[in-house]
Amino acid sequence: MHTGSPQELRDMERRALQIGQQIASLLDDLERIAPGSVHANVSGLGFSIRRAGGGFVAMQGR
Repeated sequence: MHTGSPQELRDMERRALQIGQQIASLLDDLERIAPGSVHANVSGLGFSIRRAGGGFVAMQGR
């Protein structure tokens, strides 16, 4: 549970989303290597990764 300031929470959520975007990019790379073989259910602090538009994207929210 977060006990810091609202700004600290926003900073943590922003960093978590950046990491999620990196994970989505790696999943896209795997999908290019082996099409149809990648399945993921990933979420983190303030983000989730979904398959969209032929690739994976990290989106704010869960």
